[in-house]
Amino acid sequence: MAAARPPPAPRPSGDAGRGPGPPERFPVAAVDAILEEVLGSYAREQRYEPARCGEAARAMAEVIKDRVKDLMIPRYKIVVVTHIGQLNEQSMQIGSRCLWDPAIDAFSSHMVKNTSLFALANVYGVYFE
Repeated sequence: MAAARPPPAPRPSGDAGRGPGPPERFPVAAVDAILEEVLGSYAREQRYEPARCGEAARAMAEVIKDRVKDLMIPRYKIVVVTHIGQLNEQSMQIGSRCLWDPAIDAFSSHMVKNTSLFALANVYGVYFE
């Protein structure tokens, strides 16, 4: 008969089992400025056209991702999510979930509205140990 295996040791919570953390924090203010500029240039004067919005959302996400990567933030994984929708007396709720450590992970979000559409972009910076 095999010996009983001892229960696994409890995992440390919070920062107890971690090293010193990232050498630099995710630059939320710099990413906010990128989002404001990119969303403004893509969406301020655009009209809502369903056929073009999918491609515009993908193009915005690529530009945002490239601009954030140009900041050369070490060891952060960058996730960019963009939405474009019609403004027409309706409401929308958007949610997202992921594993998150509020001590080292961060996000930035920006939304632009005009008379025809809204454009929303979220950038998540998740520290990769």
